Amino acid sequence: MSSKDKFTVRDEAMFRGHVSDLVTASEYTVKTSGFLSPLEQRIAFDTAKSLGAEQRCFFWGGAPEAERRILVMIPDWMTPEEPVLCGSFDEEREDILRDIILSGADGGDISGAVCAVEISSEGFRDLEHKDYMGAILGLGIKRELLGDIVTSEAAPAIAFLLKSAVPFVEENLEKAGREGVKVEIAELPEGYRIPREFEVISDTVMSLRLDGLVKSLCKVSREDAASLVEKGEVTLNYIVETEKDAPVSKGDVISVRGHGKFIYDGDRGVNRRGRIRFDARKYI
Repeated sequence: MSSKDKFTVRDEAMFRGHVSDLVTASEYTVKTSGFLSPLEQRIAFDTAKSLGAEQRCFFWGGAPEAERRILVMIPDWMTPEEPVLCGSFDEEREDILRDIILSGADGGDISGAVCAVEISSEGFRDLEHKDYMGAILGLGIKRELLGDIVTSEAAPAIAFLLKSAVPFVEENLEKAGREGVKVEIAELPEGYRIPREFEVISDTVMSLRLDGLVKSLCKVSREDAASLVEKGEVTLNYIVETEKDAPVSKGDVISVRGHGKFIYDGDRGVNRRGRIRFDARKYI
């Protein structure tokens, strides 16, 4: 976790208070926040859970696989009949919210909160993610108004914004990285997902505790895995975890300093030797 993602005690208390207000206000109607970092999402989910509202707590970034997402608190009448048992980063929770959006049950309160824009350049030089982000934030746009930015060599960049920020960006964003650009509302194809590249990992462990998974994912000894955890080199869902036997659940995000970032995709039962089969993905 980088220093810019860390909260002071006062900042976190204020943020949790804001989430609590959204939980209270969403008893009968949908309430949403600005874009949150993954760490902020984890804290928001934990806050909602502490208030007994985790069944109404979801996140949306404009498309599946988004990293920066808004907090969506839905009222009781919109919650699924079956309890949502997965964590805040599990795809199942995002799929449930997407089904609500596609059904129109949200009345546009969720789907209308986030808008995708297409940023086309003149093509004289290659622009990178940092060029687009610097140009948008350079307009004076607050960070919570800007979600993920998707770049591609063969297509215009796609930026996700809160709907309220779109007219200002359309009117004022004229350059990115000294390159002239044009902004217009993006028409995303049905089923669009933000592209991510992963290395698929399938292995076995004796138990689903953090140090065992770190050992397998990072290809280190059990002693080294335990040391990485104890020294604070491992984050679980973007928060430092120093307990070696911390349980890991489907959808959890594990980051290990010097080894990479992983998504734990769950187990597939026990093999003949009594070891647990599991699947995971490593960000490339």
